[in-house]
Amino acid sequence: MKTETRPATPLNFIVLLVLFGASGLVLWMRPEVSGVATFGFVVLGWVIGLCLHEFGHAASAAAFGDYSVKARGYLTLDPVVYINGPNSIVLPVLILVLGGIALPGAAVLIRPDLIRHRWQSSLIALAGPVMSLIFALISYGAAQVAFAQAAPDVFWQALILLSFFNLMAFVLNLLPIPGFDGFGVITPLLPQPLRGMAERLERRPWISLLALVLIFLFGFPLIYALLGLVAGTLGLDLDGMRPAFDRFTFWN
Repeated sequence: MKTETRPATPLNFIVLLVLFGASGLVLWMRPEVSGVATFGFVVLGWVIGLCLHEFGHAASAAAFGDYSVKARGYLTLDPVVYINGPNSIVLPVLILVLGGIALPGAAVLIRPDLIRHRWQSSLIALAGPVMSLIFALISYGAAQVAFAQAAPDVFWQALILLSFFNLMAFVLNLLPIPGFDGFGVITPLLPQPLRGMAERLERRPWISLLALVLIFLFGFPLIYALLGLVAGTLGLDLDGMRPAFDRFTFWN
């Protein structure tokens, strides 16, 4: 079977990192524009987190035998190759900006026929949320270092907000809902015919859309409770995200 290939380069990810660093420098040096600067810094950081999330799926799939992910350019961290329709990169950024919900979308195309064992498919689904968690911890650690070095409040608080969003992505993605990574972790381990039923549910995108609407309308108390539980277990103090979130939504 011929594998679709697409041009990919790490240069795009390097440019993304440079822009992220430049926006952080503006946030540090020009606190009078902290609203716009916080917005740019966090959105660029969120896109980096999305790339790392999808790279986690791709790298684990490649390790378990799916050679097609390399041919498609997923292992370069190039954000352009993760744009597979509006559900990837574009939609997560819009949802974050408009609704404050941090949820990566489906982007990496994986060939299940090349994965040898079902438990490996579960690990591939789990790898994305784990990368979101790792990036959340890195962002939090950077905020603690910045705070210890007497950095401007607007800077380290923006890092806390970035950590918060990636922690939210970790929690949301592990929900056992069709289309979410948590469902992808469980499905390969189910016995037949339950696995077949679950796979059919995953092919119905309206279920994921309905779940997002329900979470947005009714689910935030549960999500915040889960976030608090995870943050408390990890020893993370996320109070600094509140003033940063107010600056992030500067248009309000």
